[in-house]
Amino acid sequence: SDTQRRMKVTLDPETASPYLIVSKDRKTVRLGDGQGKLLDTPKRFTGSPSVLGCQGFTAGRHYWELEVGDGDSWAVGVASESVRRKDSLTMAMGKIWALRRDWNRQYTALHMPPTPLALKEEPRRIRVHLDYEAGQVTFYNVENMTEILQFKASFTEKVFPYFWLWSQESYIQLCA
Repeated sequence: SDTQRRMKVTLDPETASPYLIVSKDRKTVRLGDGQGKLLDTPKRFTGSPSVLGCQGFTAGRHYWELEVGDGDSWAVGVASESVRRKDSLTMAMGKIWALRRDWNRQYTALHMPPTPLALKEEPRRIRVHLDYEAGQVTFYNVENMTEILQFKASFTEKVFPYFWLWSQESYIQLCA
């Protein structure tokens, strides 16, 4: 069907960087001190403070919503299953399509190459929309449903919700 499906996205703790703390209900991620005693598996991000959603997509049109905290240094979007998890974000971002807010309040379209964005407002609640077949990832500010950013890609493998966080003041919380 051609409908947009709202997804109940949860975070996958098995992919979470040791620097990230995923809440028990798997809806919120915060930055920890990196002292977590987590088993390093092939699924886990160790090169950047990243985490994926539990459910990946190989077809269809899906969206999910999230809230970001007051701080900087977060990114939300999607990543291919084969995204490089042991390497730095710079090495990995060819397989990431995300909206990033940097430490200096600058917004970036995070892919290869990263591109600065001029946003008139600072979105707090964001809708991420994935159209797998069309190869589109679109970001909306939920407050007024204005489009923030759209990527064009061609997906050939499973795509997962992607989250990156590198600030104590920030959090990313998935909306039910």
